[in-house]
Amino acid sequence: MRISMLSILAALIVIPNTLLAQAFEVPPIGNIPEIANPAPTTWAMSGITIIHLSQSIGKRTPIMRTETWDARTVEILSRTQAPPLRKKDIRVLHTNGRYYIVVRRFILMRVTPQDARSERLSEAQLAQYWAKSVRNALPQVAPMPDRFGI
Repeated sequence: MRISMLSILAALIVIPNTLLAQAFEVPPIGNIPEIANPAPTTWAMSGITIIHLSQSIGKRTPIMRTETWDARTVEILSRTQAPPLRKKDIRVLHTNGRYYIVVRRFILMRVTPQDARSERLSEAQLAQYWAKSVRNALPQVAPMPDRFGI
């Protein structure tokens, strides 16, 4: 009896983590070339400033990180055309002590402790701030249905 109860409790712990791992995915992208310049940069699209980034993470410089986000954005937008992307489709995911910005079921970016320290915010605060910026930009640059039905 005790063994079966422990088995059930273990399954209840494992199942949600397995579902979470399956529920979100990082879109596949090609290789990002190494860019040695560690200078701060701004991630923007269609003239809309989204995020100012100053921190390198390992060998990934700010420009390499924004190039990664560009590539993921292309993949995400190509997979989320119907129904059209809305602000509420972009949210913060907190799992295993890490914060991510997700678009529907796709992980766009991770908010790192280094990013939060450089902005003098907690990771949770920075994640909310970045999510708000992404919410303001992505629906405006996402493909829209043809008004004429063609």
